[in-house]
Amino acid sequence: MVKGFLKDDILLMSSDGLTNLVKQEDLLRITKKNFEQAPKELVKLANDNGGYDNITVVVIKNI
Repeated sequence: MVKGFLKDDILLMSSDGLTNLVKQEDLLRITKKNFEQAPKELVKLANDNGGYDNITVVVIKNI
């Protein structure tokens, strides 16, 4: 079943520099907590975990 991008849905797009260093649970927790600060917090966490690759994060919320 396919659904559209609904109100309050959050879309996170990132490079493998993030997903290789941050657990999915942390991605979800941080993004849901404050989607506006999530990119900065996620990049910091990836760097704290080794940050050996370039890290790109984009978060979009449908309001």
